[in-house]
Amino acid sequence: MQRLSHVMSLAVVAMLSFAASTRAAEAPPTAVFVVDGSGSMWGNLGADKRPKLEIVREVLRNLLPNLRPDARVGLASFGHRRRGNCGDAEVIVPPDAASQQRLGVPIEKLNAMGKGPLVLALREAANAIAGATPASIVLINDDVDNCGQDVCAAVGEIVRTSPGLVVHTIGIGLDQAKVQQMSCVAQLTGGKIWDAQDAAGLASAVGQAVNLANLQSTTNPATTEPAEGARAESKPASGAPAGLYLSAGLGANGATLDSPVQWRISKADGELVRDAAAPTLAEKLPPGSYEVEARLGLATAHQTIEVAADAPTPVRVDLNAGVLKMLARPGKSAQPLPGSVFTVAKASSNAGSAPLWIGRELQPEIVLPAGDYRVTVEAGAARQEQDVKIAAATGTTLDAILATGRLELSATRGAASGQGDPVTDGVTYILYEDDPDAPQGRREVARSGAAAPDFTLPAGTYYVTARMPTAEVREQIAIGAGDVVKRALPLALAHLQLAATLDGAPVPGSMPLTFRVVRFDMEPREIVRTISQEPDLDLSAGRYRIEASLGATNVIAATEIALAAGQAQKIILKLEAGNVTLKRGGAAAAAGDTFWEVRDSKHRTVLRSSQPEPTVLLAPGRYVVSADTRERPLNTAIEVKAGERRTFDFSSPQ
Repeated sequence: MQRLSHVMSLAVVAMLSFAASTRAAEAPPTAVFVVDGSGSMWGNLGADKRPKLEIVREVLRNLLPNLRPDARVGLASFGHRRRGNCGDAEVIVPPDAASQQRLGVPIEKLNAMGKGPLVLALREAANAIAGATPASIVLINDDVDNCGQDVCAAVGEIVRTSPGLVVHTIGIGLDQAKVQQMSCVAQLTGGKIWDAQDAAGLASAVGQAVNLANLQSTTNPATTEPAEGARAESKPASGAPAGLYLSAGLGANGATLDSPVQWRISKADGELVRDAAAPTLAEKLPPGSYEVEARLGLATAHQTIEVAADAPTPVRVDLNAGVLKMLARPGKSAQPLPGSVFTVAKASSNAGSAPLWIGRELQPEIVLPAGDYRVTVEAGAARQEQDVKIAAATGTTLDAILATGRLELSATRGAASGQGDPVTDGVTYILYEDDPDAPQGRREVARSGAAAPDFTLPAGTYYVTARMPTAEVREQIAIGAGDVVKRALPLALAHLQLAATLDGAPVPGSMPLTFRVVRFDMEPREIVRTISQEPDLDLSAGRYRIEASLGATNVIAATEIALAAGQAQKIILKLEAGNVTLKRGGAAAAAGDTFWEVRDSKHRTVLRSSQPEPTVLLAPGRYVVSADTRERPLNTAIEVKAGERRTFDFSSPQ
C-alpha cells in the first residue's frame, strides 16, 4: 500500500507539472466578475448578520492576491447606481492584467440599490470580453432577472456570438425553483452553477469558479512551500555544479531573505525558463544571457545575468524595498481596531492617486519599494492620512491613532431609555454632525437599517435620529476617544388598531376604504395613508386626527385622539351614507344627453356624471341637484338620510 501511495503521489506531481507547463504556453485567460447590485443584496445570508454585498466584497478581496498576474480580469455590476432602472448595468473595470492593483478599490465601492437587470449585465460583460479565449464570466447573484428578460434565450444568443465563452453562476441563497431557472446558463455555456447558503459556501463556490476559469496563480508567495531541492544556499558550495544560484535581499546591506520570493527566469528572447516561489533558487541552465525577475510583495527587481559554462553563477538580487507594518487604534493605549481599511498609494501632490494596496487585516505587513507613500486609514466614519518614507532593508511602523469611539444603538417601544420591548424591524438610524456649510447646519455622517447598528466614529457630539414610517425620536450623544456608548432610543410607541363601519355594518371589501392619520405637532402632517380594511399601527405618543373615507365620495368619518406611550387603542370610525340614484325621463335622457351635478350645502361639488341614471353614495345632508339637457334645465334641492336607498325621479316638471 505504501508503494502504491508513493506511485500515486508521483503521478499527481507529474500531472500538476504538465498542467502548469501547458497553461504557461497558452494565452492568458480573460474573465469578468458580474456582481449583483440590486437592493436585495443588503439582506442577510443565512445566519450571518452581515449584508450579502459585504460578504461578496470580502470574498473578492481575499481572492485578489491569488489571481494570476497575467490573467485579464474585469468587474461588472447591475442595479448598483440607480433605483428602479432596468438599464442600469455597467462594466466597471474592463478585463486586463494586474488585477490586484486594478480591482481593489472598485470592489470596495460595490453598491446595491436598484432593480436586477441581470441579462443586460451578462450582455455587457460578454461585449467587454470581445471574443477573447479562453474566456469566462463568473456571475454572483441573489435573484433572477426582475426586468422581464429571459436569461436562457439571452445566453443562447451570447453563445452564438461568443462560442467559447463559459459562464459560471453562483447563486446566493436562491430557492430551488430559481436555481432550476438559472441552470440553463451553465448548460448552454459548459459552466457550473452553485447555490451558496452561507458565507463559507460562497467563498468555496467563488474559489472553485476561479480554478475552473484558470485564474488561480500556480503559487502563492505568502503560503506556498518551495519545491523539493529549491532551498539552496545563497552561495554555492565549493565544487558545486555549473548553474544559476539565486538569492535575494531587501537592500545591499540587508540579510538574505528566507521567505519565499517569486522568481521568473527568461531567456534573452523572452522565452520563460522557470517560474517558482522559493527563498533561494538553484537552476541548472545552459550558458548564456538570462533575464531574472524577483518579486516579493509590491517590490520587484530585474537583472540581466550571464550564466557561465563551467562554473556556478551566484547572484543576489536586491529588491531595494522595506517592510511597512500598519495598525489603527482608537487611542494610544487601546487595542487595534478591527475592520479598519488601509490604503497605500504613492505620495503625490495630486489628490486621488491610484492605490497600490488595500487591506483589512488587523495589523497588516507589506513589502514596498523604497520611496515615499501616503497611507489612508479608515475605520467607520473616521479617516486619517499619513505620509511615510520606506527605506531599503528597514522596517517602518505606522500607528494611526484615530481618536474614535464606538456607538451601539437600539430602539425600544417605551417612553424612556430601556423601557418597553425592543424594536428590531423597520427602524432607520441616522447620525448627523454640525456643519455650518450644510443645509440646516448639519451633515449626515452615517445611516443604518440594522436591528442593532454599531458605528465607529471620531470623538465628538452627534445628533442621532431613530426613524420609523410612523414614529421618530432624536437624541444628542457625545462620544469620547476609546468610549463604547450604548444607547437604547425610546420611540414612545402606542399601538392603534383602526376599523370602520358603514351605517352600522362592516364596510364591504369591494368598497375602496382609505384611512388617513395626521399628526398634530408644530404643523399638522400626514404620516399614514392606507387602504387596508383594518390597519394595525405603531405610532409615537402624541395627538392625531384619524379619517376614514370611501373612495372619491364625500362619505368621511373622523376623530381626534391623544396617544400615550405604551397605550393600546382600537378606534372604529362610523361612516354614514345614503345610496342615491338620480333619474330623469324624456328624449334627452333617453339619448344620453343629460349631465348631472350635485353640490353640498357648502356649494362643494360632490358628483359630476354624464350617465343617464347615476348611483352614488352621499353623506347625510342637503344637496342641490342640477341637470343640463336640451329640453329643460333642472336645479332642485334634495335631502339624503343615513342608511336609506332612494331613487330621485325628476321626470315630472319640478
